[in-house]
Amino acid sequence: MPKEAKQAAKAEQILQGALQEFLQGGYAATSMARIAATAGVSKETLYSYFESKEKLFAAIVQYTAEQHLQQVFASEPLPTDPVEQLRILAAKSITPENLDPMRMNFYRLIVGESGRFPDLARFYVEQFEKPGLEVSAHLLKAAPQLCSSDPEAVAWIISGTLSYYYQMMEMLQGKDILDMTFDRLVEALIELLFGDR
Repeated sequence: MPKEAKQAAKAEQILQGALQEFLQGGYAATSMARIAATAGVSKETLYSYFESKEKLFAAIVQYTAEQHLQQVFASEPLPTDPVEQLRILAAKSITPENLDPMRMNFYRLIVGESGRFPDLARFYVEQFEKPGLEVSAHLLKAAPQLCSSDPEAVAWIISGTLSYYYQMMEMLQGKDILDMTFDRLVEALIELLFGDR
């Protein structure tokens, strides 16, 4: 195996071990020694890849964000019709990969630690949320039938609607209590944003 491939595999091994520890104990309670043990590497190896716990956590955020954005926005070309784009992107946002318990727990971790570690929360927004909003706004700018002159604000509305659904139905187990299907929500959103087509 080439040297770069070995290094990438080792970094992935460390990220997976670190993620497991952060999810189990939270950011503050997780030590680099514990991460090294779980990842199956020495502390020296761990520090040669990531010089601090903060940089390691930031690498996990960046890695997770890249995976998510790739799954939602880059897996296949989108149709030209903005309504179909919205349907497809909304459906991708609730695929099993994006509803993975690890991802839900990671989001809980970010929210839970944001008060004590605001820099980590800001980094999450910068790496995870901001790129998605920017891509969505860019797509919406090309939609002449949009019932708004502010595609950036509309991107926020779409993201907020989908995030709220995800939090209520998946994270808070509301699917057994609340009578709202994802498709119904998306179609109502399309009607609000694009009018009667």
